[in-house]
Amino acid sequence: MTQNLLSLDCIAFGVRFQLNADSEPLLEKMLECAPFATQRYDTSAGNPQQFTLLSPAAHAAYRLHVGDRIALESAALQPALTELTRELMVHTANYAPDRVFVHAGVVAWLGHALVLPGTSFAGKTTLVAELVRAGAIYYSDEYAVLDEQGRVHPYSRNLQMRQDGSHEQTSVAIEALNGSSGSVPLPVSHVVFTEYVPGTQWSSEPVSAGLAVLEMLRHAIPVQRTPARVMATLARMMETATAVRSERGEAGETARALLQKISQDARPA
Repeated sequence: MTQNLLSLDCIAFGVRFQLNADSEPLLEKMLECAPFATQRYDTSAGNPQQFTLLSPAAHAAYRLHVGDRIALESAALQPALTELTRELMVHTANYAPDRVFVHAGVVAWLGHALVLPGTSFAGKTTLVAELVRAGAIYYSDEYAVLDEQGRVHPYSRNLQMRQDGSHEQTSVAIEALNGSSGSVPLPVSHVVFTEYVPGTQWSSEPVSAGLAVLEMLRHAIPVQRTPARVMATLARMMETATAVRSERGEAGETARALLQKISQDARPA
């Protein structure tokens, strides 16, 4: 990469990185791919991780470099931006000094957080959307961001919704669901392991705190780098949380059942 490049130094969750591109419009599109709450960083001191996107003018295809590694070559721009989004998020989650990122949807209800761990295509975004429509406050459709006390912080980007199992995603603002986003960290009251299975109904069974931690380790990004820290954070989270498991049918019915269950649990005996 010997050509002149435009650069932008950024920071997200305490992790610095540098975006590089061969045009201003391309650099702005790269910035749109950065993690939620990314800010521009006003110094180039040190050696932040480099993310470089080159246009077809140089190589007959878009070429994404992560450091010295070519992460992707594509004739179209969108696949390169999608891969850049993933690479930036993985880098940030792996190196955030005081946060643990878990693949999960998150909403707030009655002053506490409901965490829905799951992989892509498990239906967590659809369920989060229905929970918001039912009155819950939106925190995230993709990552539960936990601090060292086990509290969950907002990661309230637009929801990335799929239609009929398609890989294509549509960005949906929370306002389009008549919802609102959370702004403060909250303790977790419920962790719900669930996956959409057509024709089933919600019928939850309890999961022990220990098994819940082990299950969530599968969804925690930095577990291979800092396993002890991740384990300690998840254990701290479960000090205030109840975990349950169930297959689910339609998201709207499940959302109403979940919020009713949480409301019942919150009532004094």
